[in-house]
Amino acid sequence: MTCYSNIETFLSDNLGLNPESVGRKGIEDAIKLCMDKRMISDEDIYMKMLISNQEEIEKLIDQVVVSETWFFRDRESFNFLKRYVEKLKESLCQGTVLRVLSVPCSTGEEPYSIVMALLDAGLSPEQFCVDAIDISRRSIGIAKNAVYGKGSFRGECSGYKPRFFIKTEDGFRLEGYVAGMVHFYLDNFVKPHVHNGHQPYHILFCKNLLIYLNDDARKQVFKNIDRFLFHDGIVFTGHSEMMSFLENGYEPIKHARAFACKKIGSKDKMQLETFDRPFSAKRNIMPQNVTKDVLHTHDSHLETKSIDDKHFKNSEPKDVLERVRKLADRGNLTEALRLCGLFLKEHSDNKEAYYLMGLINLAMDVFDKAEVFFQKALYLDPFYHDVLLHMSLLHEKKGEPQKASILMERIKRANEKTVKN
Repeated sequence: MTCYSNIETFLSDNLGLNPESVGRKGIEDAIKLCMDKRMISDEDIYMKMLISNQEEIEKLIDQVVVSETWFFRDRESFNFLKRYVEKLKESLCQGTVLRVLSVPCSTGEEPYSIVMALLDAGLSPEQFCVDAIDISRRSIGIAKNAVYGKGSFRGECSGYKPRFFIKTEDGFRLEGYVAGMVHFYLDNFVKPHVHNGHQPYHILFCKNLLIYLNDDARKQVFKNIDRFLFHDGIVFTGHSEMMSFLENGYEPIKHARAFACKKIGSKDKMQLETFDRPFSAKRNIMPQNVTKDVLHTHDSHLETKSIDDKHFKNSEPKDVLERVRKLADRGNLTEALRLCGLFLKEHSDNKEAYYLMGLINLAMDVFDKAEVFFQKALYLDPFYHDVLLHMSLLHEKKGEPQKASILMERIKRANEKTVKN
């Protein structure tokens, strides 16, 4: 076993990372970069440094974690949030405080988007509290600075720029009163005692975390979500992570592309409980300027390059499909669809490719095409568990509960068959 393998195991045990999901090449590059900065060429020496030096661990984390995000990513999640909160205004007018958690919050675009959406829904700053957690000290630092480059503004968020941002030489600086409404915490959400001492939340954003974790870390994350979420609260997740929530006691909320779910048996409208607003929520923080070097690094990290046809033909099938997954997870659905379509022309009997095509079309609300691709995957494998779950979700979205129920029974039979074998 190489020392890099030891470091991968160390990262898996301490951060819960699945090296295959994150990408072994990316991890190796991160390790090499950190070693070069320390002018260390011996992997064993660097491993010992990691074990004994928390600061060095944090530097490696900053290089390994994926911090690709932008304002109002998955826009329908925020549209649904606004509509949902408007139904709760009566309770909020009676002195209750809506508590929202964003984890992982990365460089702050998501929690700041939550604040802007809540303000747009007509809430006053005293009526809500937004907390945000991330494992990367560098990402938290960028979030607190609240100055962003063009890579953080994608899609339909132009209306928010003139209202909440000030253009500066370094980028677009978020208004201080908005930045002061988010409380950032450096913590690891895969640890059992994460965020200890904090009250539960009514709404939780947990997007694009599970896809990078190993099985044990995922189980702990769901334990933490159950601990932090009120029984009738809601969770927003990534489109490729909905299946994991369906397998862990949650059911989808019927709003296209919101990727929201709730605990099975919970009420459609939550009952807000009264909480005192933390003192720190009342402060007004004016963010400091961030250097152009940091902004440049942040923007360049967000870029998602397409694969040209020559590189595609020379790639291993598993590498191409992994690339498709990463493109979809990062919101580049059009490029993911294009690449997966090219792959199917050469590999028409690949069930995973049909599943991915269905998943991407489902995320784009092209339900008919999604169903066709899911059916093709099931033709190749009638008990393809992931496809059956997403087909059930698709029928729920289309308002076809009977078909969804039939598929869930099929999943149950498949699980029983697996147990017997």
